[in-house]
Amino acid sequence: MPLRVSTNQFHKVAVNSMLEQQGKLSKVQQQVATGRKIHRPSDDPVASAKIVKLNDILHSADQFQSNIVAARAKLTLEESALADVVEVYHRIRELTVQANNASQTNETRSFIAEEISQLLEEVVGLANAADSNGEFLFSGNKGKFKPFSKNSTGGYDYNGDDGQRLIQIGPRRKVAINDSGSDVFREIKDGNGKFNILEGNLNRGSGVTDPGTVTGHYDMGTYAIVFDRKESIDPHEPLTYSVVDEKGKEILPPGQKYIEGSSIEFAGIHTFVKGAPEPGDYFVVRPSFHQDIFTTLDNFVKQLKTGHGTDAGQAKLNNSVNRLLVSLDEALGNVLEVRSNVGARLNALESQENINESVKIQVKTILSDVEDLDYGQAVSDLNLKLTGLQASQKAFTRVQDISLFDYI
Repeated sequence: MPLRVSTNQFHKVAVNSMLEQQGKLSKVQQQVATGRKIHRPSDDPVASAKIVKLNDILHSADQFQSNIVAARAKLTLEESALADVVEVYHRIRELTVQANNASQTNETRSFIAEEISQLLEEVVGLANAADSNGEFLFSGNKGKFKPFSKNSTGGYDYNGDDGQRLIQIGPRRKVAINDSGSDVFREIKDGNGKFNILEGNLNRGSGVTDPGTVTGHYDMGTYAIVFDRKESIDPHEPLTYSVVDEKGKEILPPGQKYIEGSSIEFAGIHTFVKGAPEPGDYFVVRPSFHQDIFTTLDNFVKQLKTGHGTDAGQAKLNNSVNRLLVSLDEALGNVLEVRSNVGARLNALESQENINESVKIQVKTILSDVEDLDYGQAVSDLNLKLTGLQASQKAFTRVQDISLFDYI
């Protein structure tokens, strides 16, 4: 039985063929126009999934780079503040040595006290430094809280916490963008860092003690160096001393001959005393404890403003100076350590930034291989599809002219 094909069917087949060629041509034209060979997941489901994953990696890398920029700004600001603190500490140290000079008068010392007081306010201001967003640098995780404030008793309260704010700078890497005020300004041990030596409030002599060092096993006990003339009240009799612990137990028995500048050693402690202590004078050796630098400086300013017209008053000032100098050295060492850590974090940012850039270049290369168009192949396909469309159009024209009536 012969196959019968209607004129309408001829037209339908020709039109469908032409539309199909137009669709193929349109797809190639879109690829050439955009430079991408995949526009819909249906074009290549496997490649499309890979493109999504690669783009996610790129977006994450961009976010890491933005985080690094923000972290660098904060750490650079903190490093600058710490550098200023170091400069202030050095100036205070110079003034402290100057105040200890015997040629100074009560009046000139009051001038020095005033300058140190101003420098103290500068240190407090640096401790309360904030960034452009109003977040305080040294308040730990409580960035909106001003770290340090003076209380009603004249001391300084810390309103932050001991935490550090972390920011993601890589897929598996975070960095701290701040340090707590407690670590920078409060975790400073007084004295030499192991123990502190304090003169008795009622001392009448001119004895001045060295801050001392640990030479053996110091058991963190409290001791007193007590001066007396055990055998006679004759002023020409050699001055002697004893050492007792906090329970009154004799560590060094009475009768130890005092020689100015000679070593006094007990319980792993080494120190010496200069000047002329009076019988009944004493020095207390106790373990160091943490004291914020603000309180240390404030106490010294008060000491400087007190008149010193006697040998005992001068000795009290000298002892205060000795304590402040070692406390300043502790504070300076602490700030330099924190500053060194900030520098290490800035180096880590630079290193991770380079790693992130390398990752971005690698991902973009892979992404280009997956989605970028091969223009040479695309132009060839375009010409081929255009030829196919033209052929279908010509076929449609020929079919359109055919009619059975031409053969009747």
